[in-house]
Amino acid sequence: MPVTSVRPLVLALEQGDLVDAPVPALLPLGGVTLLDRLLLNLGEACPAPALVLTPPSHLAAVARLLGERGEAVPAAPGGRLAALASALEHAGTAEAGALLVHDASCALTPPETIEAVLEGLTDDVDAVAPGVAVTDSVKADAPSGGLHNVDRDGLTSLQSPRLLRRSLLAEVLVTDAGPDDEILRALALGARVRRVPGSHRGEPVSDRLSLWQAQIALGLARDTVRARPQP
Repeated sequence: MPVTSVRPLVLALEQGDLVDAPVPALLPLGGVTLLDRLLLNLGEACPAPALVLTPPSHLAAVARLLGERGEAVPAAPGGRLAALASALEHAGTAEAGALLVHDASCALTPPETIEAVLEGLTDDVDAVAPGVAVTDSVKADAPSGGLHNVDRDGLTSLQSPRLLRRSLLAEVLVTDAGPDDEILRALALGARVRRVPGSHRGEPVSDRLSLWQAQIALGLARDTVRARPQP
């Protein structure tokens, strides 16, 4: 599918425990906001103007930051899918064959990951999402009340952005039950979802720990844990 038929939707919602910036999109990272960094990376792969969904309380600030690079739209309350419903109701998305859903908190997602997502939408799939292999230990509750190990082989942690055909996203948003996640609901509906390689730089910045990790990734801070001398 040509990139020209894709409309980027950016979710700039409240999350995490960043007290100074409850909307991560407005958080400064090295003197540049996360939203600015996202738009820079996004523009290299998908240059169409972005539609940025944000709470009404932050609409003016996001609109000033966007300028002519996109349009800020008030997100309906109720979570991720409610915000995406606001986007589908907004004029200008009807002509898009597919919608690229990106999270402002995942601003460091590299352009090559975004390009891989865009290139992954072929005639035989309905949606594409990047993912990285699960490496941390995973446990499951046993019926007895204890825990048991879960085999991590084949497990994937989904990232952002996600590319969905517009018709699929519209169907996802009218389903009655399921998690507040467009890809998980699409899978429950039987959609054909392709995973492409993600990037550890695409992890969300949503709390103070992830902010510190992002600063290290950009060379703005030093990993003092590794630098600490051993006894």
